[in-house]
Amino acid sequence: MSATLAKRGGRAGLPSEERAVVEAFSGVIRQHRDQDSATLARLLNLAFDLSLGSRGARSDKLARAVVRGMEVREQLAEAEGGSLSSEEAARLLGISKTAVLKRLEAGRLLAWREERLQAARFPRWQFDEQGRVVAGLTEVLEILNQDQRLDAWGKVLFFLQVKAGLGGRRPLDLLRLGKVKEVCLAAQSYAE
Repeated sequence: MSATLAKRGGRAGLPSEERAVVEAFSGVIRQHRDQDSATLARLLNLAFDLSLGSRGARSDKLARAVVRGMEVREQLAEAEGGSLSSEEAARLLGISKTAVLKRLEAGRLLAWREERLQAARFPRWQFDEQGRVVAGLTEVLEILNQDQRLDAWGKVLFFLQVKAGLGGRRPLDLLRLGKVKEVCLAAQSYAE
């Protein structure tokens, strides 16, 4: 059950007609839970297209946009080596899980909340081969954290998206080259 559905009182808070639709969709998803989220989202998008045709209703467009957003999140989550649990990040950094979570809370590490378990997932790419945080990441996060509109996914997108202003390279690539100042300037523009 999604966080949004839980906030609205779960299935019980829905009108009976909507509850039946959610139950039907949930049953299909449970039958295919062996598929990864991106595949399920892509197939859901295809099912929308096949079922609803090319109607231009706003709600149809919104539903398809939500599905595309799910696909993008899954791609971002899997990029550059996937993600680590807080325990795995702690082992990699040689510190306690509590210390990792304190760094996350302080905005010195990047993580998103995994929806089903509400557990923090740390992108693997923010750590170098020696098990340290990529040089400059903390400074860039400090800038990005000033924009309250940016959630974890917006920050992940910043690091992994090619930027014309950075010579067609990604901020993460420039951090790995030690070009922290350039990335900080791009972060200031991004966070405005």
